[in-house]
Amino acid sequence: MASLPTERQRQIASFLRSESRERGIAPTQREIAERFGFASLNSVRSHLRLMEKKGMLNRLPGKARGLELKKRPVIGIPLVGRIAAGHPRLASEDEGEIVPVSPDLFPGSDLFALRVKGESMKDDGILPGDIAVMARQNDVAEGEIAAVLLDDEATLKHIYRPRGKVVLRGANPAFPDIVIRDGQSGSVRILGKYVGLIRTQGAAR
Repeated sequence: MASLPTERQRQIASFLRSESRERGIAPTQREIAERFGFASLNSVRSHLRLMEKKGMLNRLPGKARGLELKKRPVIGIPLVGRIAAGHPRLASEDEGEIVPVSPDLFPGSDLFALRVKGESMKDDGILPGDIAVMARQNDVAEGEIAAVLLDDEATLKHIYRPRGKVVLRGANPAFPDIVIRDGQSGSVRILGKYVGLIRTQGAAR
């Protein structure tokens, strides 16, 4: 799961960038603590550790000013609407928003994103407010998670194909399976395969 930087982490990155540009050196951890009012260096180290994990910077061991922001290529994934992880709901065709990500985070070249509503996939760690990243394709393997269009409504579910029917199954026992029997399967269209998740600050925990 990819995790977006918090507002504070973006502020720290901006401070690192401006200090390095204006002074020619990165700030120390103590200078970062003073700039943002952290009570201890442990808070600074925690932020820097998470920023390193998110691919925002390199920490050079043994150097007081050993902080180096990474210059990483970015691609934009179109956010095309909302998808229900619960009962099917209509996903809008185009919200006009682009989600910037590193190109090595998600496999596939034809990607799109949908914002999750509902809790039927919560046991798979997919929560309301999350951004589900999808690879555009019209079929998936048995049991994989897909964005599915069902009678003009979109939902995010595991797909199973027992004999004579299609079953859309969530990851929350409170939500029953959606069963499409023979003769109705033409109303089901796979929009894409789920390949990963971006969790924003506003997502449910």
